[in-house]
Amino acid sequence: MEDNRIYNEYDRYLSPLDVLAIAFGCTIGWGAFVMPGTTFLPVAGPLGTLIAMAIGVVVMLVIGANFAFLMRHRPGTGGVYTYTKGALGRDHAFLCAWFLCLSYLTIVFLNATSLFIVIRAVFGSRLQVGFNYYNIGGNVIFMGEVGASIVALAIVGLLFINAKPLLQRLQTVLVVILLACVLIVTAMCLPHLRLDALRGAFGVQGGNKAHAVFSIVMLTPWAFVGFEVISLETAHFDFETRSSRWIIFASILLSGLVYACLTLVSVSAAPDGYASWQAYIADLGELSGIAAIPTFYAARAVIGAPGLLMMAVAAVAAILTGMIAAYRATARILSTMAEDRILSEKFAETTYSILFIMLISIGVSMFGRNALQCFMELTAFGAIIAFGYTSVSALKLAREARNRAVMVTGALGTAASVVFAVTQLIPRISVLETMDANAFQMLALWCLLGFLFYLRIVSRSSASDYSGTSASGTVMFALLLYSVLMWLGKQLMAAETVQVVRETLRFEGSLMLGVIFIGLCIMLYIQRLFRKKHEALERELSLAARHDDEAEPSDPDAEP
Repeated sequence: MEDNRIYNEYDRYLSPLDVLAIAFGCTIGWGAFVMPGTTFLPVAGPLGTLIAMAIGVVVMLVIGANFAFLMRHRPGTGGVYTYTKGALGRDHAFLCAWFLCLSYLTIVFLNATSLFIVIRAVFGSRLQVGFNYYNIGGNVIFMGEVGASIVALAIVGLLFINAKPLLQRLQTVLVVILLACVLIVTAMCLPHLRLDALRGAFGVQGGNKAHAVFSIVMLTPWAFVGFEVISLETAHFDFETRSSRWIIFASILLSGLVYACLTLVSVSAAPDGYASWQAYIADLGELSGIAAIPTFYAARAVIGAPGLLMMAVAAVAAILTGMIAAYRATARILSTMAEDRILSEKFAETTYSILFIMLISIGVSMFGRNALQCFMELTAFGAIIAFGYTSVSALKLAREARNRAVMVTGALGTAASVVFAVTQLIPRISVLETMDANAFQMLALWCLLGFLFYLRIVSRSSASDYSGTSASGTVMFALLLYSVLMWLGKQLMAAETVQVVRETLRFEGSLMLGVIFIGLCIMLYIQRLFRKKHEALERELSLAARHDDEAEPSDPDAEP
């Protein structure tokens, strides 16, 4: 969809600082405060994490250059959808937007459900209302804590509808507070960091150092997803679009700096009884409260109560900025798909989209944070799809413009996205389990839901909108089939007894066959629609050609 709307001066309300706040705020969320202790340090240690982050920043700068190039040449509010449609057609644009929408939507409710973790760490059990809790999948969920997430989601959504300029100012202020708190805490904790902590074991788990660094680099799409959301806002910049290149680069560099700072803070102090950070991190699962979050514990141990307060404020600011930016990005994606007749026209209205996002996120939040861990992998998967399509689009446009620099970044970004995708989908390539059974289950169901929407747009579109076969249908069915098989396979591998295997095959196997059968039926029906539409188009062209021949006047001077 080309954005041909005319934007007046009142639509251009985003300053460079506002745009930087959107990009950086969406990139840094709660994960930046907890992942150093739970993921980065156990795998690669502080030195390996710093090396991996440096490599990840370079990769993101390459992909960021592709976004900046396309933002200059295809401005508007369509972002990746517009880029992909212009380069590869509407078919691929739908596929890209469908998974990117999932990525942004998960950022909204994952950040919202992180609020209660901060509350538990700082205030203990004060919001764990004993008479008003329930249990899902073995996880006890307190309505008092869930209520904090619901209130945050509702406030942000209502501000978007009624006071959008105020919300943007709040976003910018929160980003400044976030960055200032992290840098101050880091500066005060660094003198307490012993050099032998960096020279010590590469990671708690041991193993090959290069493989450990590679495993953390493969988390780059998850760690940096969000900087690209500004590509959806170019029509609202109050400055030249070419300046967005440096804003993208600044947001990526600042994000990498925050991850590095929080990693160093995590190893600057350890509770009594632990001789080293390795022993502390290895025992993290047995701890609770502030001690279970190394970034929070180190800030309090080194600085005292003010340090804990600064870290808590920074974490809440990161959560809120991530929510605000992801709200905005999800609404833009929904609006873009609605304007191109993929979704109902109602989604073109900001109020309707925001209310939809709010209600979905509130409903999902009721399941509690622990039940939503699988969505983290889906956030990364959506980002990988977006990075890949953007890089391919930049490469194609750069070839037409004979821009050699962007041809190089486009090719490198495409190659990096392929590596990310392969590592994400195939187990055992990295040290970390990139997708568990629940993540594959949700991916399969999202593909199935995508089939239904894809069927809707194919039935309402002309044959000229597509060429020959359905790329989206083929890719989604292949991904659906692979996800279902991996989902069942991981369930069987986790089974401890023959009885559990039998029950898994009986229930999960039946569900698996049902999902595959429905997906196959929809794909075959879509292919049938394609065939009928193209046959009708060929008949129309044939009749038009015949009428043109009959309408041509005869030449009296022509030879018999």
